[in-house]
Amino acid sequence: MAAPDLSDLKPVYLIHGPEELLLEQAVERLKRRLSALADLDFNLDVFDGDTALPEDVIAAANTLPFMSDRRLVILRKADRMSADALGILADYAADPNPDTTLVLVASKIARNLRIFKKIDALGGVAEYKAPAKRDYARTVVGMFADRGKRVGLDAAEVLVRAVGYDLRRLSVEIDKAISFTGDEATLSRDEIEQVMSTTAPTSIFDFLDALGSRNCRDAMRLLSALLDEGESIHGVHAMSVRHIRNLLSARALLERDEDGSVTALISREIGVREWQARNIATQARRFSSEELVGALLSAAESEARMKTSRDPRLVFEIWVLEVCGR
Repeated sequence: MAAPDLSDLKPVYLIHGPEELLLEQAVERLKRRLSALADLDFNLDVFDGDTALPEDVIAAANTLPFMSDRRLVILRKADRMSADALGILADYAADPNPDTTLVLVASKIARNLRIFKKIDALGGVAEYKAPAKRDYARTVVGMFADRGKRVGLDAAEVLVRAVGYDLRRLSVEIDKAISFTGDEATLSRDEIEQVMSTTAPTSIFDFLDALGSRNCRDAMRLLSALLDEGESIHGVHAMSVRHIRNLLSARALLERDEDGSVTALISREIGVREWQARNIATQARRFSSEELVGALLSAAESEARMKTSRDPRLVFEIWVLEVCGR
């Protein structure tokens, strides 16, 4: 068997971005590549930026590999280190040990820092961004595919709506869905909905659907569950105002619909999938334009009261009841 080609590996990497899951996956890919050449049981050191001294990280990086051709040193939370400590690591990056791969992992790091510039000069900087919100469903389809399963975009949208824009939580819920459905190669939207109804945390989108459907009982129940799970009442208020604005836009389009293409118009105007646009259109038909304008005006008044009230939740609940009963 030919020896693995690791000639393209850099001596120092800076892997950064806000999505912890993507950073972990990038580190795991490097570990898998190096494990083909190095015995990582004896040639792996992991440090934490909250506690590590730069001198200790450099000492580990300068240690000769033990019965292997390469060592791997990982510094997690590198952005937690002081500027002086990162400066010391930048000095190492200017003349790194070629027998070691040093990996710095950071959620956010300034591009004007010397450590960034030194590693970038080596070609070792890799940024991992979260997908745009419109691309999350396709990302979920890919995550299922990585596990050997197939789902349609509509099923993936259900999962994103239930869980939110958090790749780690999505990954956990994907594993749950696969466990629930067993050996099935393809998971339908109905199956994903069934799994989410029993395993996923309460979704803000469920609450918004209940609000838009003028279902007071479900809206109050879901609001209580959201707040019990730690959601901010002010965050829920902001999402509710946005949803009412979307309903108002849809209501205006419904009134101008002349050729039956309103779903496509709503999808394009609001920036949602067509199946979401159908739901929004259904909800918008439950209100008049005047009612939705009134809901927005009273939302602004409620927001002002919430900022000064001893019980902002009560203020918001009264607004929800008013919207449902308009």
